[in-house]
Amino acid sequence: MNKPVLYNRFSFTLVNKIIWDDVIEKISNEFCDKSHKVKMNGKDGLPTFILHNNYYPKSIAKAFTEVNQITNTSDMHMYISFAKNSETFGRHSDDRDVLIVQALGSVSYGFDSGQVVKLYPGDNLLIPKGVYHAPITHGPRVTLSFSW
Repeated sequence: MNKPVLYNRFSFTLVNKIIWDDVIEKISNEFCDKSHKVKMNGKDGLPTFILHNNYYPKSIAKAFTEVNQITNTSDMHMYISFAKNSETFGRHSDDRDVLIVQALGSVSYGFDSGQVVKLYPGDNLLIPKGVYHAPITHGPRVTLSFSW
């Protein structure tokens, strides 16, 4: 079975420069985009916003370009939570390899093996397709998810 790989901390320097004003602008853009529905998880708890249109304001565009130049990814989703223990997708696997890059705040990923990896801004984690994982929020955070 494939295992997740934690890459070197702070390997993406522009991801550390994403600012909340640009995150709020992206959220606003996705809410106003009539062709795209913003997904929010959370029934009883606080939601995690999952943003995935191709509108990337200023600092987000720079971070996307930096990661894309190295990975040549085709898709980027942003996961945004505003509180500890915000609802997420829970335990799941993806049908493609996913590169998680932490931008703001911190988040942990728990795996079926019992391994838990905590990511801080600049950290990145490669999760091979088919590997079950569960995100755990610790407070306000922005996490970038790239796939190809």
